[in-house]
Amino acid sequence: MPTNQILFRGQRPAVRWLRPLVILLTLLAVPAVPRAQEKSLLWKIRSGPNTITILGSIHFLKKENYPLKKNIETALDSAKKLVLEINLLAMDAQKNQQVVMEKAVNRDGSTLQQNVSSETFALTEEKARDLGIDVSSLSPFKPWFVALTLSSLKLQKLGLDPTYGVDRYLAERAKKSGKPISGLETFELQIGVFDGLSPREQESMLRETLQDMDALDKSADRIVQAWLRGDAASLEEALLSGMRAYPALFQKLIVDRNRRWLPEIERLIKQGENPLIVVGAAHLVGKDGVIELLKQQGYTVEQL
Repeated sequence: MPTNQILFRGQRPAVRWLRPLVILLTLLAVPAVPRAQEKSLLWKIRSGPNTITILGSIHFLKKENYPLKKNIETALDSAKKLVLEINLLAMDAQKNQQVVMEKAVNRDGSTLQQNVSSETFALTEEKARDLGIDVSSLSPFKPWFVALTLSSLKLQKLGLDPTYGVDRYLAERAKKSGKPISGLETFELQIGVFDGLSPREQESMLRETLQDMDALDKSADRIVQAWLRGDAASLEEALLSGMRAYPALFQKLIVDRNRRWLPEIERLIKQGENPLIVVGAAHLVGKDGVIELLKQQGYTVEQL
């Protein structure tokens, strides 16, 4: 499986451990006609004469979801550069696959069955079988990687495609128009967030992911519709309420990364180049989100 399909995500989703996985994997979207009063998950940030625009991204979509709302397309047209979580077009698939394998494989030779409880392993075997996967193929891997892999396969089974993700679509458009593209962090750092979880956290992540997987297709629509409306409050509840029950993961996956990005975002504001910044939707909402952090720093914030 291509590495970017395993890792990218923001996705999913309105259920406990599946929420944080879907934040990195995807947010399912379906066609809809927005009403005139509805907003997008798009913000204009101002500091004196300088502005930036920040968009909450959905990483897997369907072809019929395009074109995007006009104000999102216009935001890219008006921007002088595009800034993503990581620069998707500069990624080396072979190198990234090597990075994943270095982190995901148990270097001590132990197996998945040896590293999780019998109950968790039995559930893994059942859900893998439902997806047409022999659990033995997952044996060498750590629980976090197994969780991400099975979630990714489930999303693909629902008909989702990372090639239609908002961030990739905008990156391709930016490339065609000759706009510079950069990233806020590296692929290695994103992988490290998961590999840095303790063995106990990894098993919990896997077990809860498997238990909630069947609800993915049923729970996605609530998040989809909130994203289409630009309803940040509903997205905060759907994406973050379950994650907050697991403070260590929430801190590593969301809070720490938001705070690491803030100095670079402020630098981009001061440069006055009017960039469009695109990150996973879960990074923008809530009291620990990038938008609130910018408010606290005194910037003028307007949702578009």
